[in-house]
Amino acid sequence: MNNSKVLRLPGFIHVGPPRTGTTWLHEALKGHIGLPKVKETRFFDSHYDRGVEWYCDRFDDYPADVPAGEMGPTYFSNAVARERIKLHIPDCKIIVTFREPASRLYSMYRLTRAGRHPAEDTFEGYWRYKIDCGGDLCSYAVQLERWQAAFGKSRVLVRFYDDLNSDPQGYLDSVCDFIGAHRVALDSAKVGDAKVYSAPVAARSSAIGWRSFAALYWASRHGARPLIELGRRTALGKMLRRKFVEDFQPLSAEEADEIRAMTLPDTEELERMTGRDLSSWKPRAHRKFDDGHVEARSQTG
Repeated sequence: MNNSKVLRLPGFIHVGPPRTGTTWLHEALKGHIGLPKVKETRFFDSHYDRGVEWYCDRFDDYPADVPAGEMGPTYFSNAVARERIKLHIPDCKIIVTFREPASRLYSMYRLTRAGRHPAEDTFEGYWRYKIDCGGDLCSYAVQLERWQAAFGKSRVLVRFYDDLNSDPQGYLDSVCDFIGAHRVALDSAKVGDAKVYSAPVAARSSAIGWRSFAALYWASRHGARPLIELGRRTALGKMLRRKFVEDFQPLSAEEADEIRAMTLPDTEELERMTGRDLSSWKPRAHRKFDDGHVEARSQTG
């Protein structure tokens, strides 16, 4: 082992929320900074009883002058996880990436369908349950304020998923600058994959497909995602996807509007806190024309 390498606590954590590109960011930074062997250690919420030494052992050795961190999307709305991070890494740099609530919820729904029988849950039933439970869907601004209060505004980097899609290199550069890492030049393959990885979901008519992709989903949650992604690009992987994967319809404008109406107060507060124009996150009846007037049509019109 190189004696210049040491095990130590990370200096940054991307705390989520889920389905905002943390897998993409982990893959883009891999080999350039210190990262855990498995993308999500879940130390601060699920494995805290294993101790800090166990947590440090999740990371590969890396030079002392190279920053280290991890992706922890389950930490975003978890007050206990936030307190534990503050206790052990008081100067931790925090990254949050926000995604339009309706599309993020739809992405989460697709992900959950890979781990259960396909006959369970419609999207409407799923999102209404999530809305009723609250959580990070409706509390971007509230949770951001809590992270800023714990670590200071200067140590909390706010990014947006739209920027990852429109300018992945710029998004990555801003993260590297924030964590003190050398900028990483994206190759064409990674630029092409600048999106949240979609979980495979079995077609309703295929029990074999459901079992196959439920197994893949389990494996992806236990560190096998790189191998799975490689397999998906092979001829066999593409054939299996065509045979077994359910073809999801796009999120309807009416359903998106209903979700956006429920999250509107939080959206407007996040808009105020960040100075970001989030008009596209609002129901159509609340979007602004270029002259600043509010659109007065119905949500379904």
